[in-house]
Amino acid sequence: MSTQNINISPQNISGKCDLKCAYNFKYSESNSTATNNGVMLSLTYDNNSVTPVLFNNQKYNVSNIMIVCPSLHVFNGSQAAAEIIIEHTPDLGGNQLNVAIPIISSSESSNASILITEIIEACGTNAPSEGTSTNLNLNGFTLESIVPSKPFYNYIDSTNNEWIVFAILFAIPLSSGTLTTLSQIIQPYALPMTGSSLFLNSSGPNSSGNIGDGIYISCKPTGSSEEETTVEYSKNTTSYDFSNMLDSPTAFLVIQIIVVCILFIIVFIGLGYVYNLITTGSTKLPQLPKMSVIDTQIYK
Repeated sequence: MSTQNINISPQNISGKCDLKCAYNFKYSESNSTATNNGVMLSLTYDNNSVTPVLFNNQKYNVSNIMIVCPSLHVFNGSQAAAEIIIEHTPDLGGNQLNVAIPIISSSESSNASILITEIIEACGTNAPSEGTSTNLNLNGFTLESIVPSKPFYNYIDSTNNEWIVFAILFAIPLSSGTLTTLSQIIQPYALPMTGSSLFLNSSGPNSSGNIGDGIYISCKPTGSSEEETTVEYSKNTTSYDFSNMLDSPTAFLVIQIIVVCILFIIVFIGLGYVYNLITTGSTKLPQLPKMSVIDTQIYK
């Protein structure tokens, strides 16, 4: 498999992978410790008893979260201001799954912006140099607030690890001041991102899938990453409201036809019964005597 530095761009899409690269998650809240590794901020993440991620019918746990500046990936031919990468390891062993989200400089804000800003500011104050760490006391820290519910790209790198990468269109916005703090406490990470073919999942995360022992689907409206509704599926139940059926002219006509058919069948069966009773029963009418030739002459 030939590989090259991959450019995350719509022009490089080789095909769609909505089923093969289905990504379903239910991340829980977590405590976290951040470590400055010189070229990245590395964050821990708690995993509960239920495996949080199902990708291509395999279960994965979060093993590490890292923030780099600038981005490792190239988006439409250029690096983004920064990038957050969520590393996952499979339950049953095998290759790693990485989820990458670009970060851009913007005055806009989101839940993801608020969380990542808190992380960077905490590291800037308590872990500003390589090898230092700090406990992050973040209220309600969960990857549910960071991963977009948007279409994403998928590729396999030169080490056979799976990658999910969101487009620059769905990047997390951070202020220029926060990005300046990030660039002052870590150095650029010169890691080539190689891959072969780039595929598109147009449905986005949580289109369908089994998480743990139940069925979990996270429904988010188009154009929004903040609202979320969890739907638990059970056996289908069907109910009908017959009280409104007669309000429909078509339904009323059908009922009339059925009633007429039933009455016709009853009348037909009744006439048949009466006929059989007359022709074969005790009340059978006497037959008239046949007229002879002589009788015929008399009546002439």
